[in-house]
Amino acid sequence: MDKSVMTKSFSERAKDRLYEAWDAWKPGYADWVAWSNELYHPDAEMIAMSGDAPEVFSAYQSKMKGFRDAYDMEMGVIERCIVADGVTAHTYRMSMTPKGAGPEATVVIPVTEFNHFADVPGYDKPMVVKLELVTAGSL
Repeated sequence: MDKSVMTKSFSERAKDRLYEAWDAWKPGYADWVAWSNELYHPDAEMIAMSGDAPEVFSAYQSKMKGFRDAYDMEMGVIERCIVADGVTAHTYRMSMTPKGAGPEATVVIPVTEFNHFADVPGYDKPMVVKLELVTAGSL
């Protein structure tokens, strides 16, 4: 293991992991599934919208298939990020365009995510074990 990793706090490692994943994000469903499998633990608790009942990651991933079939998505840059105790709180803007529609149909939604990271046996990087997603709008 890289010695610099050994000297970083867990919160610093979680933040690095978030930014590394963000840089590798892909918009298509199949690419997103591969991407998300690298970031989220299979048993992660997902709360997709404020007030929604928690669901396991695999159910959330399946539900996203229909959503991604209907919309082209782009996640903007991380605008703000605060990390404490292995939890990242970050904001960004997500652009959603119905498939086949022009740019005039694009909706931009402000998003705040709280990603709870943990060191999980069998994984060489911190994994998200809980995601809470809060939006300021809807489609």
